[in-house]
Amino acid sequence: MLIRTRLSLVFSFIASGLFILFGAFVYYYSSVHRNRDFLNHLKERVEITEKIFLEKESFTDEEFEKIRKQFLHTLPEETEEVLELGGNEAEKFSYEYPAGLRKRLLEEESLEFKWGDKRGVSRVFRVKGKDYLIIVTARDETGQRYLTDLRKIILSLLLFGIPLIFVSSYFVTRQTLMPILRKIERANSISASNLHQRLEVLNPNDEIGRMAIAFNQLLDRLETSFEAQKAFIRNASHEIRNPLTAILGEAEVALNRKRNDREYKDALKAILYEAEILNQTVSNLLQLSRVQVADEQISFEMLDMRKFIPEVMDSYAFQNPDHQIKLNCDEADKPLPVKGNRSLLLAAFSNIVDNACKFSDNQPVEVRMHSSGSGVNITIIDRGFGILKEDMAKVSTPFFRGSNAMGIKGSGIGLSLSVKIIELHKGTLEIQSEPGKGTRVMIFLPLI
Repeated sequence: MLIRTRLSLVFSFIASGLFILFGAFVYYYSSVHRNRDFLNHLKERVEITEKIFLEKESFTDEEFEKIRKQFLHTLPEETEEVLELGGNEAEKFSYEYPAGLRKRLLEEESLEFKWGDKRGVSRVFRVKGKDYLIIVTARDETGQRYLTDLRKIILSLLLFGIPLIFVSSYFVTRQTLMPILRKIERANSISASNLHQRLEVLNPNDEIGRMAIAFNQLLDRLETSFEAQKAFIRNASHEIRNPLTAILGEAEVALNRKRNDREYKDALKAILYEAEILNQTVSNLLQLSRVQVADEQISFEMLDMRKFIPEVMDSYAFQNPDHQIKLNCDEADKPLPVKGNRSLLLAAFSNIVDNACKFSDNQPVEVRMHSSGSGVNITIIDRGFGILKEDMAKVSTPFFRGSNAMGIKGSGIGLSLSVKIIELHKGTLEIQSEPGKGTRVMIFLPLI
């Protein structure tokens, strides 16, 4: 069932229920008010009858009967009688009232009662030491006609009003949901080929406008991810194709004709150099994909950074003996426990130190480490040619390389990989650089 149909039914049921309750309340209130009003008329007739009876001796029989007919017979099928109490009153009743009603009439000072389709009022009064009972009854024909007409009006309104409520609700709901239907059609037309299109926002303050804004923001993130994915594939293909092309070219040249041992060694060295670049690129890609997959189960352990960082520096220095690295550590005896993955952190710090050494033309690189209460701060400082101001915002993008670093060996993945690994460990990485003076990479990791 469509939402507009469901909403129309819900609104119709609610409105119809309220309509029925209102009609029932009006009818009930009108009926009670009409009965009360009719009883008041009967009480007035009792009082008139009483006064006429008291003044009966002042008139002749003809005058009394004329006055009685003129003032008493004003209600439909009205009957009135005055009984002198005492003796056998049962024989004095002019009308055949039920036995139970007769008993109540004689026992109670005043009484409101119903007799068939008539309503009646009685009252006892005293004249010259004698008790008299006045009984007045009448049929409320006007009230019954009024209530009958009211019932017909209410039923007619219900019969015509409930369908009208449903139709009106359906039309209003359809018009209200029409902007959503248009946005659904527009959203269905958006695909990878036209991801730049957006939903129209008519009113940013209502729910539909806020939904359109949220959807457009989602499209912004998707478009950014698509563009990043395209750039990643394009750059990865480029970085992998270059060393592969060089390797194939060197191999073809070496095999083109017979060469001496020196020429073969030079070719193998060139192939080895390009293979190392390719191996480093593929390794970084695998590690980058590992930290980017949200459901990847990465094991963590307690690492004492006081011991771990020197191990990283020693391992890197062993593989790159030409680079000069100096480690300064405050509070050498105090442990700095961090929850981390050893292999990932090793790759992150190795990449940052390797960048510092490569881009400083083998000048000394300083690594400083100190605790700050809630975490450990590790700063890598080089005195290289630095990063250009216009490149600072892109240095952590995969495969991006600054315009002043094109001639240096590398794939452009190491720094972005390090940033992802530090973020995975709930830490932060900040870069400060000044062209011609060097770069400072500041890393913060929370302590256990």
